[in-house]
Amino acid sequence: MKFLAITNVFLTVLFPSALGAHFRFTNVKCKSLDPEFSEVKECFLKMVQRNVVGINFHVAIKYSQPINKVEFNLSIFRKSNMYRLFWVNHTIDFCYYMRKPQQYPIFYMFHDSLMAATNANHTCPYTEKDIYVKRMTFNDKTVKDLLSFLPDGEYKLVVSVGAFGVWRLQVNVFGVRD
Repeated sequence: MKFLAITNVFLTVLFPSALGAHFRFTNVKCKSLDPEFSEVKECFLKMVQRNVVGINFHVAIKYSQPINKVEFNLSIFRKSNMYRLFWVNHTIDFCYYMRKPQQYPIFYMFHDSLMAATNANHTCPYTEKDIYVKRMTFNDKTVKDLLSFLPDGEYKLVVSVGAFGVWRLQVNVFGVRD
């Protein structure tokens, strides 16, 4: 019993962020980079339950044909004096990813959380004129994966979405790991 108490104190001193650490959203900003292609109707955070904030956004697609070439870029920045690229800056073919998501572990970390909250949870082509993400929160698996490599601090996750080789939408998600 005494050994467990000493071990707990020792781990708390060495790794203070390991006990009770979590990641929470603090802000979200969505921007249409091509207003003739898409329009951001909503983009906000909303309290889902106590201490849990969900991301909500609605994008109206103005393009008349089905979209069969979609690219995603994920960049993770950490704030020191300014936001600096911290961990990843990776682009994928989203249509291929939706067929074999396990082949991209960085993106797959967010897969379950995103797919449970969106209507764009299928393979190409995308014929929807309205893309929704409603009450997206990080599930326990995502939080565990994030906390395994993120030190305490402020972060910005930038998701850029392209169609037909042109960047069309950018979503900046700000959060804190403490």
